[in-house]
Amino acid sequence: MRFFFFLPLIFALMACSQADYTTWNCVPENDSSKKVVMVLQQSTMKIGDRQLRFCGSLGLVSYFDENCKVGDVKASIAQLIQSESRLAIGAEQYRCEKL
Repeated sequence: MRFFFFLPLIFALMACSQADYTTWNCVPENDSSKKVVMVLQQSTMKIGDRQLRFCGSLGLVSYFDENCKVGDVKASIAQLIQSESRLAIGAEQYRCEKL
């Protein structure tokens, strides 16, 4: 009988250790034959072999970079607009689909 008392507690503790992340498929607007996978996990964007840190948001745009510039988030290399499923990294524009 004690086992059934502790069972919900065990499941609750297991759920706490789960990492939240979102996976996206992104396609460059100028070459639809290429596809890249982007993963947003906590304050990190992983895309290809790059790992970018969250630098801040202005309006709907979230900014990511390898090294965030203090006071100038707009200078970040990557801009993500989740509501429009758009990603820009440098000059490359992507259309993304949340999985």
